Amino acid sequence: MSVAQHLKIKLSEYDKSIRTFIPNYEEMLDEVAKTASLVGKRKPTILDLGIGTGGLSARCLAIMPHADIYGIDADPDILELARRRLSRKMQGRLELTHGSFLETLFPRCDAIAATLALHHVASVKAKQRLYAKCFLALRSGGIFVTGDCFLAEHSRLTQRYMENWEAHMRRAYTTTEVKNFLAAWKKEDTYFPLRKEIQMLNAVGFHVEVVWRRPPFAVVMGWKK
Repeated sequence: MSVAQHLKIKLSEYDKSIRTFIPNYEEMLDEVAKTASLVGKRKPTILDLGIGTGGLSARCLAIMPHADIYGIDADPDILELARRRLSRKMQGRLELTHGSFLETLFPRCDAIAATLALHHVASVKAKQRLYAKCFLALRSGGIFVTGDCFLAEHSRLTQRYMENWEAHMRRAYTTTEVKNFLAAWKKEDTYFPLRKEIQMLNAVGFHVEVVWRRPPFAVVMGWKK
């Protein structure tokens, strides 16, 4: 299913609509990009998982203008939007791959970044396998960073987190529309508790920090010594 079908929007509306869906979206993108920049190299190689329209990569380039960008996305139409957005800035340092990041071979890189992409991995086993793949692709000192929805282990706290999310969406949509959006996304998206995500990252060798948290969203960093 394409991104537009999943979100039930026109693809041309993605960059506008995502801000009505996700609270603190701009801040989360900035935190992911700033965290990726902690790799501290003038010309890092950055792998963007689920690159989408290229919004995150654009933020990374604003901080690290000499970076090489590798982007992977399963949606060919949204991948073309990323190409249009980034190619003029990149001068040949952009490589985009159509495919699943679960199956595509990763290049050696200095940073791996993702926003609102990894929740499409439905099982603990598959996600930990992905994290192991990221760890192996990173050079020594490399950074993995993801911005996404991470729930609580306590059910009532998770409920409160979801109420925060719904309150944001009701600024743009009716209560019925919000419920319908979340119910549709639930069929394809899997949100693990934050502590479980940290455990999975630790298990494959990452040292982990939570660098930003606006429940139910967070930015989580793993680094490779």
